[in-house]
Amino acid sequence: MFPTLFDSSWIGLDGALHFTIPSYFAAIMIGFLGAAYLAQKDAEKMGIERHKFVDFAIWMLIVGVLGARFMHVIADGLFWDYVHLITDPFKLDGRELASGAACFANEQCLADQQAGMDIGAVCNVADGLCYPQRDPFRWLKFWAGGLTIYGSLIGTVAVAWYFIKKNGWDTWKILDLGGYGIPFGLFMGRLGCLAAGCCFGDVCHIDWLGVRFPQGSLAYQHHFDNHYDALNTQWHEGIKASLLVYPTQLMSSLYALCIFLVTYFWVRPNKKFDGQVFLTFAVLYPIARFMVEFLRADQRGTILGLSTSQAVSIPVVLLAAFFLWKKWREAKAAESSGSEDL
Repeated sequence: MFPTLFDSSWIGLDGALHFTIPSYFAAIMIGFLGAAYLAQKDAEKMGIERHKFVDFAIWMLIVGVLGARFMHVIADGLFWDYVHLITDPFKLDGRELASGAACFANEQCLADQQAGMDIGAVCNVADGLCYPQRDPFRWLKFWAGGLTIYGSLIGTVAVAWYFIKKNGWDTWKILDLGGYGIPFGLFMGRLGCLAAGCCFGDVCHIDWLGVRFPQGSLAYQHHFDNHYDALNTQWHEGIKASLLVYPTQLMSSLYALCIFLVTYFWVRPNKKFDGQVFLTFAVLYPIARFMVEFLRADQRGTILGLSTSQAVSIPVVLLAAFFLWKKWREAKAAESSGSEDL
């Protein structure tokens, strides 16, 4: 876990000049720039002017991030937590000090927070627990983690539709750019999740497969709240970290990389019809996402016993598979008709 890629204090800059670059945000930006570079090359071959494509890509990034964040806030089971951060943080779940003693001053909570514990910096002397500070803008702070990809897809589809209509572009050709651009971005973004410690997996009992997150991480706090006995036993053994968990971030990054390799290096150069690249991605991604969701343990919303992403994955993969089949049949029919004409 490496939540901060760069801190200006490392080179002596502090005070008003102090700034940090979160690893999660850096990973998202690298993924976006890499995807935009690859898509730009194909866009130029389609006759799209560079400045128009740059405008398109920037708006896709902005709306995609906002859509992903909005979906996270309303659908991942954290809506009221964000509300309480605005109105009254003491309505959230308080956290104990690392020592297990009750706090009586903010300085105690702040000291544990600076040591890496995710407990908040405000002491509520009434119950001796630490709480986060009031933060009316926390719901906007996507760079700290918390993005839901399906919210991003909804937002970017809306932006793509606007630019396509405005510029007279071919809809399926533009979507094909996203067919390999999106999984490349997800490949990098999930590495950012690993660095930030979000999207962590359930307890893993396979030593060679499981990973641990440090004290103060989201996984550690989850185990402190839900698997205290096992965590306490581990502490007595000298392991001051989370329990072993499935590396769901790496799994998600790897399947996104595999989808990118398939769509960019195989489907794209051999496609039989426009839209094949995007629809291939839209079939493969929900299937992989649906499976990995079973191994995740971070807090997410649920619909009919499934996580929000699993529930959304089902109609997405069915709709994409239908269009892939339909357009494949149309392409085969057009090919047969052309052969008869000859």
